[in-house]
Amino acid sequence: MTYSTEVSHTQSGTTNRDFSVTFPFLATTDLRVQLAGVTKSLNTDYTIVQSGANTVVNFNTAPANGATIRIFRDTDIDNLNHSFVAGSSIRSTDLNNNNTQLIYAAQEFGTLKTDNSVSFSLGDKGDLQINSSSDWQLQNNVVENANMADNSVGNNELIDGSITGGKLASLSITTAQIAANAVNADKLASNAVTSAKLADDAVTTAKIADDAVDPTKISQTNVAGYGFVPVGTIIWYAGNSAPTGYLKCNGDSIANGSGNTQGISANFSSLYAIVGGNLPDLRGEFIRALDDGRGIDGSRAIRSAQAMAFEAHTHTGATGTDGAHIHSGGTTNSQGDHSHTTNFYLGGDDDDGGNNSPAADGPGQTDGSTRPTTDTQGNHTHTVTVTTDDSAHTHNVSIASTGGTETRPRNVALLACIKY
Repeated sequence: MTYSTEVSHTQSGTTNRDFSVTFPFLATTDLRVQLAGVTKSLNTDYTIVQSGANTVVNFNTAPANGATIRIFRDTDIDNLNHSFVAGSSIRSTDLNNNNTQLIYAAQEFGTLKTDNSVSFSLGDKGDLQINSSSDWQLQNNVVENANMADNSVGNNELIDGSITGGKLASLSITTAQIAANAVNADKLASNAVTSAKLADDAVTTAKIADDAVDPTKISQTNVAGYGFVPVGTIIWYAGNSAPTGYLKCNGDSIANGSGNTQGISANFSSLYAIVGGNLPDLRGEFIRALDDGRGIDGSRAIRSAQAMAFEAHTHTGATGTDGAHIHSGGTTNSQGDHSHTTNFYLGGDDDDGGNNSPAADGPGQTDGSTRPTTDTQGNHTHTVTVTTDDSAHTHNVSIASTGGTETRPRNVALLACIKY
């Protein structure tokens, strides 16, 4: 035979307060009501409304959506429904009610135990709430860690979202507890992975997606030891315009902060702190390393210019030494027609021993003498032999200048650029 001693309802919505009683009972005082496993009190939490054959449990406040409402019977058996005394009349209704009381109690007792050796009542039993023989509930917060076997709570026992950060002890989740590939980008809060969270050499080339690192991902800084190219670094570039992140070294002015130079708007304060208000002008210049105390090119400041100069020097020139020698082939100048005078003595003078043949006068002798002339020979020259000093000697040498407007080595023209 099928009988029922209870009924359960599930709240749908948030406004319904009435829930029907679908099983028989002797008195409304035998009815018990539970909401979400908690026994409620008559009048305080609900009332029982009867209209003809219909009985309804009316909650003072509508239960929450999805809440379980359990209505069950707990027939009073402390006293008989009707008592008879000697000589009293016996009505069939009273006898039936007494029998019904016993039957209901037996039905309810059968739902509370599985054998005939145990007797107990419904209600709060401390850690347990006994609703029927098949409905025993643990009270909230009664299961302690000491009562749980190791690893007894698995994924299937956890409600979604039940484990929050507050439930996890510090460092309780280690790498061994994390499944492979379980932590993806969706599980990481923004900016959660900092440099301090990365082990040395943890990010290898294989971990970086193609084209993932572009200039916007590279932090440029003037702090020593950081950044790929420090601010103020000068490079030589093979193009006609400066590459991204650089300015031409052409002497342009820059702002000590945000400004626009060479069509580029940026914060130039870091570069200003190094070079001042103007970029170095390296157009057409050769670069010389700063002496920095070595003593070769002293008294120079960083970025100072230096005019061109030659070190003082001399040039020595000499001809080869030939020793003693002569020069031949020289001639005297032509003198034109001329004559030469010659003195002779003619007569009986005994100076020549009486000889009347012509003879030249002696010195200072003029007696009987004549002065005939030689024949003219016309315009002519005389060969002259010149004898030099027989010692070695040198000749002075004059060296003519050559070259252009400057002194320079072989070179290639490139564009000087500075990092900002």
